[in-house]
Amino acid sequence: MVHRVVQWGTGRVGSDAIVGIAGHPDLELVGVWVHSEEKEGRDAGEICGIDPLGVHATRDKDALLALPADCVCYATARTWGRDPSGIVDEICRILRSGRNVVNVAWPALVAPQGIGGGVYERLQAACLEGGVSFYTGGVDPGYGSLGLAVSALGVTSEIRSVRMYEILNYAHWDNREWIREVMGFGQREVGSLFTPGRLAGIFGPMLSLLAEKLGTRIEEIVEAHDAIYADEAFEVAAAHIAPGTISGLRFEIRAMIGGEPRIVVEHVTKLRDQDFAELGFEGGGYRVEVDGEPCVRLDMKLSLKNVEEGSLIAGASGRPALFATAMTVVNAIPQVCEAPPGVLTYLDLKPHPSRNLGASGARP
Repeated sequence: MVHRVVQWGTGRVGSDAIVGIAGHPDLELVGVWVHSEEKEGRDAGEICGIDPLGVHATRDKDALLALPADCVCYATARTWGRDPSGIVDEICRILRSGRNVVNVAWPALVAPQGIGGGVYERLQAACLEGGVSFYTGGVDPGYGSLGLAVSALGVTSEIRSVRMYEILNYAHWDNREWIREVMGFGQREVGSLFTPGRLAGIFGPMLSLLAEKLGTRIEEIVEAHDAIYADEAFEVAAAHIAPGTISGLRFEIRAMIGGEPRIVVEHVTKLRDQDFAELGFEGGGYRVEVDGEPCVRLDMKLSLKNVEEGSLIAGASGRPALFATAMTVVNAIPQVCEAPPGVLTYLDLKPHPSRNLGASGARP
């Protein structure tokens, strides 16, 4: 069965989602919403840098919701450092219209039951009213943390602690607001992401979901962060990094159980490969460590290799983590559309791999 999809947003992750939808044998792109006037009317393929797809972008949300679509892939600007309330309002509107929604815009919605403020209840009510389902994917929070952790825990008998890492070099990111204002790189003080409670708000719901899966409850979520400072000037895509300003960050979100940090998310975010070498993790990627019986370490590295010019994958953002983020929801769309109405999490879905074996990015 082919599911008809509207893509909502064409930033980097949204454009990658269009590439993935166009190459998926069970999906058909039928509409695209864009924020900017410059993109309105353009072919979706042109926006993504691939061949034309015959679907033209619009800023008319009502027109898109009038289309005979099965699912909306919601990928507006991500809310790491912004107020997400408008996202919930819009997603609920789409759900009530009778369209399933897969989301990557607000990462905390990987487990909305843990957010509070009536968010889960609103989403669930909208799903039931529209007779549809809602699912949030992503890499972290998401597959690179929760997914790897669940896999690692499947071979353990006893668990003392679980630690989920993201280790990435952000030197190539050209989003100046993200690099300087949200993170604080090139500044003397950390950015808005480290406002007390913000990291717990993003990652806490996922920690609560994993704790529930392990049959326990979190007593407290503790945030911690540390910065390193440049010893010399250097340039990255989005900023000049002056001596004495932040050049690397390491932060943790700790789920305290029995007075101990039993489940931890740790991000190592840097601008130079040589920094934080003590971790023994060459390059960037994701790691899960389980201290238990037996102890388990799983490392995941992402790359875009053997890309042929002119293939669908050639239109991707060129950033493996962003492409993977998009594919966590694109590949989930068939299951989400076929699920009973309601809010879904990663733990509710069966494995949903790509079916493009040997396809080189093209529809078979």
